[in-house]
Amino acid sequence: MKPGESIEKTPIVELMRTDFPRVHPETPISEIFRSFAQKGCADVIVIDDAGKFLGIITRLDLLSSITPGMGIRSRRKMGCVACILMSAARHAREVMSRGHITVPDTYTLGDTLVFMEKARHPDVIVVNTNGIAIGHVEMCDIIAFLVEKNVL
Repeated sequence: MKPGESIEKTPIVELMRTDFPRVHPETPISEIFRSFAQKGCADVIVIDDAGKFLGIITRLDLLSSITPGMGIRSRRKMGCVACILMSAARHAREVMSRGHITVPDTYTLGDTLVFMEKARHPDVIVVNTNGIAIGHVEMCDIIAFLVEKNVL
């Protein structure tokens, strides 16, 4: 950032992480569960062979894949473990959220904050002009940046 430049004008690409988890739409759900169990519950970005953003798999998407009758998206209660394990979903494409928010790599920190507030979502996927997922920014990344810059 140049002296005197507003922090809101900082390009979002300066804050984004490029090491986010990615899977192909045909990745088996069992592999995604193992990844969540081993590496923590980080959202997983679903991309095609060219790297184009297709969707995201969140913890809630995984929960819904094994418990279609309970949890956030339903008021029904499941009564047995066997029922919980019954699911038709077998691949990433079947459980991913397609409407997750993306921002172009031309956005600034200010643009991104406004977008996150309007979407009421704490993270975004940064895509280039071809729709390729090139980065991931969470609210914690923004907070860390602001603390580093002595804004907070």
